[in-house]
Amino acid sequence: MEGAKGVELGKRGSEEDDMQEELLEMDAETQRAVSGSGSGPQEAEIGDEFAERYLSSYRDIVRIGLEDIMKMEWHNIDAAYEFYRLYGKCNGFGVRKGDSRKDTNGELVSYRFFCNRQGVRESKYHGWVDRKRAPRAETRTNCEAKLSIFLDKGDNMWKVRKVVLQHNHELTPLRMVHMIPIPQEIPDAAKSCTEGMHGQGVATSRIVGYMAGMAGGYRMLDFLKKDAYNFVDKKCRERIVDGDANATIVYLEGKAGADPMVSARYLQTESGMLGNLFWADGASRVDYQHFGDVIALDSTYRKNKYRRPLVIFSGVNNHKQTCVFGFGLLVDETAASYKWLLEQFLEVMCGKRPCVLVTYGDKAIGEAIKAIMPEVTHRLCAWHIEKNVTSNMKDIAVRDLFKRWLYADMGVNKFEEEWAEAMKEYGLGDSFWATQMYEKRKMWSNAYLRDKFCVGFRTTSRFEGINSIVKYMSALSRYTLVELVQGLDLLVQEYRNTELLAQFNSIYDVPVMTTCFRSIEMGAALTYTREIFQEVRKQIELMGAVNLIAKTTVSTVMTYTMEEYGNPGVNIQAMYETSIGRVDCECNFWKRHGFPCCHMFFVMKYEHLKEIPEGLILRRWRKNAKAMGEYMDTGEECSERGFLLRHGALHSASQWMFMLGAQRYALCKRSMDVINGLCKELEEELRRTKEGAKSTGTRPDLEDPEVVSTKGAPRQGKKMSKKRKCKRCNQSGRNKQQCPEPRTPWEREINAERVGRGQDVRADGNLGAKVREHHIQDMHGGAMNNSVHESLEPVE
Repeated sequence: MEGAKGVELGKRGSEEDDMQEELLEMDAETQRAVSGSGSGPQEAEIGDEFAERYLSSYRDIVRIGLEDIMKMEWHNIDAAYEFYRLYGKCNGFGVRKGDSRKDTNGELVSYRFFCNRQGVRESKYHGWVDRKRAPRAETRTNCEAKLSIFLDKGDNMWKVRKVVLQHNHELTPLRMVHMIPIPQEIPDAAKSCTEGMHGQGVATSRIVGYMAGMAGGYRMLDFLKKDAYNFVDKKCRERIVDGDANATIVYLEGKAGADPMVSARYLQTESGMLGNLFWADGASRVDYQHFGDVIALDSTYRKNKYRRPLVIFSGVNNHKQTCVFGFGLLVDETAASYKWLLEQFLEVMCGKRPCVLVTYGDKAIGEAIKAIMPEVTHRLCAWHIEKNVTSNMKDIAVRDLFKRWLYADMGVNKFEEEWAEAMKEYGLGDSFWATQMYEKRKMWSNAYLRDKFCVGFRTTSRFEGINSIVKYMSALSRYTLVELVQGLDLLVQEYRNTELLAQFNSIYDVPVMTTCFRSIEMGAALTYTREIFQEVRKQIELMGAVNLIAKTTVSTVMTYTMEEYGNPGVNIQAMYETSIGRVDCECNFWKRHGFPCCHMFFVMKYEHLKEIPEGLILRRWRKNAKAMGEYMDTGEECSERGFLLRHGALHSASQWMFMLGAQRYALCKRSMDVINGLCKELEEELRRTKEGAKSTGTRPDLEDPEVVSTKGAPRQGKKMSKKRKCKRCNQSGRNKQQCPEPRTPWEREINAERVGRGQDVRADGNLGAKVREHHIQDMHGGAMNNSVHESLEPVE
């Protein structure tokens, strides 16, 4: 913004002459009739409803004349500027602050406001030979319209000394007056709205659109969309004034201060830059202890300006919803980086290892999993496998075979037979790609994974919702690290709010019983969450399509041979051990999904069981999955995992108290009194047994990371495009308007003379400044990137 410039008395003699001239011309100017372009308020355009409504809002300012302006007084300069700004807005011109004058005591005594088209561009900018960009369009016309005010010390009021209403340019129509490029400040209310909504991940364009809708249109706003973008950019720069990496670490340290269970690990490279980073909050660590049996690791996100891979550890909670266990930001996609990340993940999660880990098939991830977690079942995403098959196999019959091997319920022997036949029939025995797929068959073929519990999914596509939400938080090229971490926190909060709503729906009411097996159905409704109960009830209904073929008894074991309606001759066996109440079925449905199949329910019906056996109820699908119960024993009294489980159990148990206590004021007050009393008792007990606090080391200063290159081939659009070349010098990366080479013969003569005198042919030293600025921009990766141009060594 171009502000007022105060100068001391005596330092600008020409300014005093101008003021004296204005005093001499004031009387004549007052009596002069106003004429010419811009002499009065604009006429509202015919049929322009906005213009009529706009002028009616400022009726007092629109009707004011020259004599009325000369009689006006203000208490301060800001009030005078606001009047002239509104006057210009109603008459189609912009206003900017001009020069000022002070007395011997340093107090402002005069001020001038000009039309924004006052003055002319300096001549040195017209003859700039080595210009990199095309010159801006001329906007100054040396307009003399102005408002000059002075301070009357007698009554301490600012009064008008001189006003000129004539303009030497056409005035802007009212429907475009809001687009006049003048220095203007966004209102405080708009700032608060913009900052709050942007903090919640709303795009700046949507924020401005919302405020424009509330105001009645973009023309009713006191600022432009560009001003909002500049305000947001300014706030982002303020947050990373000490560096993007340092701001990110400070933010995570602040989270750890508010939540002691927050854990963050990072590396610092030899050059002082931020290396690999991993963080997880307390709730994520608790969720992993309960639902960390199956996790997905996706590193396809690059929502940051440094193009560094963002790794998200996610899973499925007891409501079959996505839950996030932690985040990682890596230097590169090498096996060494993934090994470090998995090591930190296991350490933060108290050493608990998952049973199944789903990835998209990157070789570096596979090497890291074999080295760190060799006992874990590594499953490849079926969607990525299908895409790989489509890109390598053109025969539709082969694609259908792979799709069958991916999803069909078949045995290992059946798969091996079909594979051998396909290799002979389609001549794939010599195919290198087919050999690689066969070597990885245990990671993608359902024949080898049919008895693995994978919480009901084979792909990472269910976690693509994370990517869709992250995408709307900020543009890819402007996503700093601290913005990324804050945006991911908002993402996690959204998922947890959805989980809380699902938990409330599960415990608040009971579903209506629809089957004739009321006792079993009611037991399932009281045990499972709402989402799991819906699937369990489907299996209860399918029990009616199961027919009994035979029943044999050996000691206390009952063996049932059954077939399903519509599949005659396909026998399925299930066993029931009466001594321990155990039910098992060879269809492996329970092993894959974690709740009984229709064959098991048929056995329960035949044995007249009133409820589902406890051994068939997987704890992760219960409503009280986060309760303390059987998850811990006295051996975990002092362990970190025991602390996480107890924290999660208390948090889960308190949710219902929050819901009940918030219903009435009396219940809320009673709950608060009980909580405060209990907290004091616990604090006193812990104070007696409290050990010395752990000391923390000092955090080193970090340099921002450099922009890394992505893995794989570049995009085809950028790869096939050719750089534009200058028609004058035939150099790429610029056009003839940006070319520093001389354009005319007289410029060539001047450059030749400079060369003869040993001078730089490109404007006497300006070239050096331009080159340094270009290099700084390349090294920093843009205006907001403070990284340095140094190479990173792989993390060992």
